Amino acid sequence: MEGKVESIIGPKKSRNGKDYFVLTIGGETLSVWEPSLVEGICEGDDVCYEFSVSGSFKNITFLEKKEAEIKCDYPAEFTKGSEVDTSGRIDERLCEISNKLSVIIEILSEKDSDKK
Repeated sequence: MEGKVESIIGPKKSRNGKDYFVLTIGGETLSVWEPSLVEGICEGDDVCYEFSVSGSFKNITFLEKKEAEIKCDYPAEFTKGSEVDTSGRIDERLCEISNKLSVIIEILSEKDSDKK
């Protein structure tokens, strides 16, 4: 299953003294009895998980943070003198640096051809 971690409570102690966590994922309350499963997971993370049912409890047996998909519209190759459109980009700074580098490359190429 997939969902967003809404809350993480714990570690709590069971009646027999064992540590566990309580997670809310997609409005559903689930228990985690293996602390290592919660390592690296934070509220707001999108996760994939599996659980087993024991009585009225849902116990997570697998929990993994989903990797964020990075969408990039940069051209595969930067041609001499071309500029990357920075409108509507999340990371406009990288585009600005790329544009400046293409200008520097063009200048250096011209200087190199002047030497020959």
